[in-house]
Amino acid sequence: MAGLDTRRGQRRRLRAIFSTGLLLAATVSCGHEKSARPFLSVALNTTDPVTARYGYSLIDVTPERVSKITNDQRALVWLGGYDKVRCVWNWSDAEVRQRFSRYDLARSSRIVGYFVADEPNTDLNCPGAAADVRERSALVRSLDPDHRRFTLVNVDDPRQFASFRGTTDVMSVDVYPCLVGKPCDWALIPRALQALRKAGVTRYMGMLQAFSYQQWRWPTAAELTGMIAQWQRSDWQGQLTFSWQYKGGRLADHPELLRVLKRLNDAPHELFPLP
Repeated sequence: MAGLDTRRGQRRRLRAIFSTGLLLAATVSCGHEKSARPFLSVALNTTDPVTARYGYSLIDVTPERVSKITNDQRALVWLGGYDKVRCVWNWSDAEVRQRFSRYDLARSSRIVGYFVADEPNTDLNCPGAAADVRERSALVRSLDPDHRRFTLVNVDDPRQFASFRGTTDVMSVDVYPCLVGKPCDWALIPRALQALRKAGVTRYMGMLQAFSYQQWRWPTAAELTGMIAQWQRSDWQGQLTFSWQYKGGRLADHPELLRVLKRLNDAPHELFPLP
């Protein structure tokens, strides 16, 4: 019976993941009501299948590692990113085409979306970054026209939301309110959400702070709960957790945070208490 239950659970997860791709496409193209939208949960910087235990339906991988993903998860494919110093792509158009061909990305059943760029103009050094992202997203769409999949750009500066609006199918936004030696700034996430509304961005995901580096610190379980609660009072379509591992820190060493994230991933529409 245990083996049968396991197989049934795997089938349910596979159906849910497939439905996620279809529903996201419908949301992007048709604007369904919030209650009908899927909720995507992405574990960043890992291919560890243990992430499925905590409710992560997606993990971000490079094209060559798509085949390493287990059957009960899917890929958000990282496409090399944007050099925010030189204001050029790390992979040329030809290199992107070559990877799509070599790894047969457009035909892969494991892929749900493509991560085009992360904070491409965070230093305000690249005024043409938004146009570049739009062009790269168009290239990806030409290589994979399947609208059950989506393109994604991550933008950290609310002043840039308007310029990046529509450059990809979905925008993700990172807001990290908890700094070393300070209480979390609970005004930052609402301020970013207000800026998204003002900029007319309607398809977005939130990147959650679950790391420690330089001025940023690990949040407590209560603080992470507060961040999630603020995002839940918005029209976010999912969350990306930054990060499963980063600069020597490992989320796996913080079971108190994983419990909070699993609760979110398992029941994303059950509201957390506000901070």
